[in-house]
Amino acid sequence: MKRKIAAASAALIAVTALVGCAGDSEGGDDAATIEVGIVQLSIFAPIYVADAKGYFEEEGLDVNIENVKSGQDAIPLASSGKLDVVAAGFSAGMFSAIETGLDVRVVGSMGVAGPEGEEPASALVVRRDLIDSGEISSVADLAGHKIGALGGDAATSAFYVSQALEEAGLSASDVEFVNLSNPDVPAGLETGGIDAAFASAPFWGQAVEDGTADMLWTTPEGTSGTGVIYGGQFAETEQAQAFFAAIARAAQDLQGDARYSDENLEIIGDATGQTPDEVASVPLYHWEPDLKPLPDQLATMERVWLELGALEYDEPLDPELYVDTSFSDNLAE
Repeated sequence: MKRKIAAASAALIAVTALVGCAGDSEGGDDAATIEVGIVQLSIFAPIYVADAKGYFEEEGLDVNIENVKSGQDAIPLASSGKLDVVAAGFSAGMFSAIETGLDVRVVGSMGVAGPEGEEPASALVVRRDLIDSGEISSVADLAGHKIGALGGDAATSAFYVSQALEEAGLSASDVEFVNLSNPDVPAGLETGGIDAAFASAPFWGQAVEDGTADMLWTTPEGTSGTGVIYGGQFAETEQAQAFFAAIARAAQDLQGDARYSDENLEIIGDATGQTPDEVASVPLYHWEPDLKPLPDQLATMERVWLELGALEYDEPLDPELYVDTSFSDNLAE
């Protein structure tokens, strides 16, 4: 099996050059390599586990994994057939691409938030000085404040924050989103450049541990902002179901505490450039055992981005245009 984990910039150049080398759009060449673009994060562990444990090989698949910077960069490549599969976070750019006619389909979810009471893989934190002063005591007090979020108002973090705001009777337009990378969140809170932030572990935890911030909210169980996207050509091939079966099998290996097994930690660490101990030190997401897509959540994301003006169209798309549940449905057959 071919497996290449390259630097993001080099991967994009290499993938762009793969004209005609991706999975056979006519479905007639079982030996064709399936080109997978993936954002190099542990949240996409089922793909790494399926690769390392030989599940793709057992399905008769030749899979080539390349790192990409973001789903927004990779979606045009999937639509054109230069990539077959994309594993990435969802964004306003994805919906804009679909609205303009790019042929891609969301076929599965990736990491989902764990149950209440478990240390969360991501959280909304607020500056402790604002809590101590009484200016902010709940999510409802965030109106008018600056919230750091990876990708700003056009990415998944804004969707997560909007859930918290709506629970408090606010909307996403009641706050100001500041595009801030996760590693920059602790410093942004400490300097006062932002008032709150939605960040993944370990970065939200660092701000809490050093006394800069307190956790205000965590995402509800089962919430996901990432998934598996097929190019339209690849979705019509027999290989598409086989690929999905392999990653769903890997997801079943990652249920509950099993996701922290020595074998899985080593696989995830190797794929993401970490040691097993580093992987284990950060709360991992959960995964649906069948990796089913979550169309209702996708529709909510789109609504949030419409409200924020991050999309160039006015009416929501029909989820049937871009969500395909058949691959997860077929697992039971």
